Amino acid sequence: MVDLRDPLYFDEAAIDKELRRVFDVCHTCRMCFSYCPSFPSLFDAIDRHEEAGEGEVAALTTAEMEQVVDLCWQCKLCYVKCPYTPPHKFAVDFPRLLMRAKLAKVRKCGVHFRERILGDPDRLGKLSSGPFAGMANWANRRPLLRVALEKVLGIHRKRLLPSYAKKTFGKWMRSRKTDGSTQPRNRATAQPPATPPERVALFATCSIDYNYPQVGSAAVQVLEHNGKSVVSPDVVCCGLPAIDGGDVDAAVKKIEQNVRTLLPLVRAGMPVVVLAPSCGYMMKTEWPELVPTDECREVAKATMDIGEYLAKQKAAGKLDTSFPNAQGSIAYHVPCHLRAQNVGLPFRGLLESIPQTTVEPIEQCSAFDGTWGMKTEYYETSRKCAGKLCAAITRSGADHLVSDCMLAGLNMIEGTGRAPQHPIEILRDAYGLPSKM
Repeated sequence: MVDLRDPLYFDEAAIDKELRRVFDVCHTCRMCFSYCPSFPSLFDAIDRHEEAGEGEVAALTTAEMEQVVDLCWQCKLCYVKCPYTPPHKFAVDFPRLLMRAKLAKVRKCGVHFRERILGDPDRLGKLSSGPFAGMANWANRRPLLRVALEKVLGIHRKRLLPSYAKKTFGKWMRSRKTDGSTQPRNRATAQPPATPPERVALFATCSIDYNYPQVGSAAVQVLEHNGKSVVSPDVVCCGLPAIDGGDVDAAVKKIEQNVRTLLPLVRAGMPVVVLAPSCGYMMKTEWPELVPTDECREVAKATMDIGEYLAKQKAAGKLDTSFPNAQGSIAYHVPCHLRAQNVGLPFRGLLESIPQTTVEPIEQCSAFDGTWGMKTEYYETSRKCAGKLCAAITRSGADHLVSDCMLAGLNMIEGTGRAPQHPIEILRDAYGLPSKM
């Protein structure tokens, strides 16, 4: 794969050549025909040209290839399943190549207004949460205002949008201790621990901070219950929404700012624990590609998904597994970006440690991807592709529905009427800890 710093990265001819090479490999395999709509779009176009006697991949038009690019929501499942990924000589990385094509197109045409707005969730969150949350949530539920929003910003009028919090996670953390860190308490004596606790840098993510602060507070409670001191660094968005919109320059700036903030904590021995798998995947995998410095790689190496971190604590005998509260049956949606991290299903083992609790993993894509599923032109496709997930949830009849990805839950709510909890909330409840939000 060509490096971002290489002039050929944005070269149209080089991208066209590489797209056709990879598309030809995919055409001869077709294992991913039932994944995202990019593959049916590609294979149908190839078949049309072949039936017309015009050739195969070489006959694809620019418009047909752009449609393949546009229909990819970067779930990464094709990379997880593909038999031709590096180090195979074919070196197929379908999602990264399509991302490159998208970034090159945006570099040529410019970043559209909608993508600038959706690519900066920190700005949206600051404008819509806290004292403005009531007004923002009211507006997002008004049909006439949603029609206007659709026309101005291209967000589908029917798309359920996440509610903004009156009290953000950041504000909740600051109200606990002004320096942004928290100290665990000895559960028996309510006194500070005799030895310095292990410190953890919590990367809460934008959606947790502004939309789902209860997930962040549950994570702090569970970590403190297990003797950790939680540090809440002053980070910004991980950059994934900006990349989704093709704004690579904005993404790089956010990454560089976050690395400057996190590097001293990492060098002080703290793991960076992330509460959303998409952000965790971005930080582990995409950050070193977009900002290929030793400092960025050092932070990426220290980054862990919250479930991954807790599973390692359990394996080391450092996790309290004396859960007093059974949780019954759990339908567990496993997000694609967690599967792409190649860490297994850490929360499955954690949840199954709770007495009288069963877990049914559902490995179906939610087809949401943060902003892609909000957009007018992709909303219906997003809902349709989430159909398998919603059907599996309905069939499960479980007491609880959980997912590591709260934004994926928007399609679940629309498709089943059920809103998922984060697995960390189930662990909090199993410990018998009261909700703090």
